[in-house]
Order: sequence, then C-alpha cells, then structure tokens
Amino acid sequence: MRTRLTITAGLLATGLLALTGCSNDPNAAAGTGGAGDDGTFKVAAFTAGYGTPGGKLTLDKFVEEGKAKGWDVTLYTSDFDYDKINSDMQSAITQGADVILAGFPDPRQIAPLVNAAEGAEIPIFSIDGGVEPNEDFVEDVTFDQDQLAELTVGALDEAMGGLEGKDVMVIGHDPHIGIMTRSNLAMDMLEESGANIAGGEMKQALNPATSQEEALKFVTDFLQANPEGLDGVWVGWDHAALGAAQAINEAGRDDIYVTGVDALGVAVEEIKKDGPFYASVHQDWFSVVDRVVEDIEAYRADGTLPQENFVEVEGELIDRGNADDFTPSM
Repeated sequence: MRTRLTITAGLLATGLLALTGCSNDPNAAAGTGGAGDDGTFKVAAFTAGYGTPGGKLTLDKFVEEGKAKGWDVTLYTSDFDYDKINSDMQSAITQGADVILAGFPDPRQIAPLVNAAEGAEIPIFSIDGGVEPNEDFVEDVTFDQDQLAELTVGALDEAMGGLEGKDVMVIGHDPHIGIMTRSNLAMDMLEESGANIAGGEMKQALNPATSQEEALKFVTDFLQANPEGLDGVWVGWDHAALGAAQAINEAGRDDIYVTGVDALGVAVEEIKKDGPFYASVHQDWFSVVDRVVEDIEAYRADGTLPQENFVEVEGELIDRGNADDFTPSM
C-alpha cells in the first residue's frame, strides 16, 4: 500500500493524523500498544547515518519529540556499521522495546533486527526506509525519488540551456538507498536527454561524512584532465554538491553548474551567490518526524497502526528564484 502527498514547512501534524487509523494489512505487525510491564513506553530508535548532518538533525528531533510525549527513547547510532546496529537493536528488543524507529535504514542490511522484531511482535516505523513498499515496516515515510531526480535534472537543464550534448558528472553514494535510487534515475534522465556522463560512469562517494572533500577531488581532478569537458555536476546530496561547487570556484570557472538535494542552510547561501551551485531540493524531514511521532503515539494509546505502510512526500525546488524567501530547516 502506498500514498503520496506534499509536505511543506507549514504543514501541521494534526492534518496528517487524518491519514492514520486501524491497519487493514494482514501482514502488518500486530500489537495492542501501551507501555511495557514497568509502565514505560520504550522506543528504540536507530540510524547508521548519524554522521551526516541530515541524519543527526532528524533523529535528534525525533528523540526530542518522543521524550516530550513521555516516551523512554534510546537512540542507537553507527557510521554505516549495520552489524553494530543489528546487534544493538536485538539487545533493545530483548530488553523490552515497545516500538522501533528506523531512521534512514538500508532495508538490505537489517534482516536480523527485523526478524527479532517480528518474533517479539514489535512494530517498526521508518523514516526514509526505502523507495518502495516494504512489509517489514508498519509505516515508512520517505521522499519521492522520481520527483527529486526530475526537479534537479530539470534545474540543470535550465542552467545549462539544454542537456543535449552536455557533459555532466553524476556523484552518488550507493549504500544510501535513497541516494542510490535518485542518482540512477537522474543518470537515466540525463542520458535520455542527450547528455554525456562525464568519465563514462557515476562517481561514488565512500562516506557522506567526508563527501565534500571527495566531491572536491572528483571535480578538481576531472577539470585538470579535461579543462573543457564539464558543463554540469548532478549530486545526490548537498554536502557533496558543496565540494563540487568549491572545485569549480577554485578553478575560476563560471560556466559549470551544480545541483544538490537537501537545501541545507549553507547550500542555500551558495545558491544566493549566483555561482556554480544552482539549485537544491528541500526535504522537510521535521514534518516527516511530526507525522511519525503522532502515528507512534496513536499506537501507544490503543494499538492503532497506520492505514498506509508507504507514504511518499514531495520536495520543493530551491533555486535562484526563491532562495531569498526560503528559510532552511537544517
């Protein structure tokens, strides 16, 4: 089951509650909600991407809102070490967690904790847990990767005056399933529009925490070897996009354009400068947190599970036309 809607910064969580109710999915986790034997409602939250600014801010916001509801929230983190995450979460399940919150998980790597949660009849709510419905989650709220790719490729098209015959570098990070998906979608869109992929293949950042430096090196090295062989850089997230823009500035070029995804405050400031950083897409993760927190609270109250287990929300393109009026959330 899936649904799609647009979330903007002004969207109220109360409006989102209308989409929740008793689950009609026979495969969804069963439960009666409520607190454990000691009267405490325990939420075990995890993310393997806590080292990324977006991941940290989103999960910190979840913890803050959960504690404000009176929950006992424990956050487990790692630097994309899923062996640690699986071990930590299995321990949390053994210790009596009532709910699991998966923050930006890779569904390909969490089978041990999913199996443990199913065995204990503990529902898993997810933020950005994949790009298609997954019965491992009673709810997954994520952004529409097709839309993110379309907006950013469209922005590059506008910046470069068309894509036909243009040389575009694509920078992705496959361990993050959302970035992997939108990067491949963007590459297909670019090629279908007649663009050439610079270097012949996608560049892969090894670690989001060092991606700005990695992207800086990708673009610097390419420009040194191919001074006239680059028109644009499509990047799957803003920190790497900042590195690409830095390389272009350092090369003294004003004819190469960059797009990112996240609309971080520092990225928006670069867009305002009318330099190489042309556009990004705002993903309002705080509104996503509001929705998931309210849905977990409904489960705590009486066992109510969301009606839809896969919810796609839309991003907002931030470019030179609206950057001055936009207030970043991250």
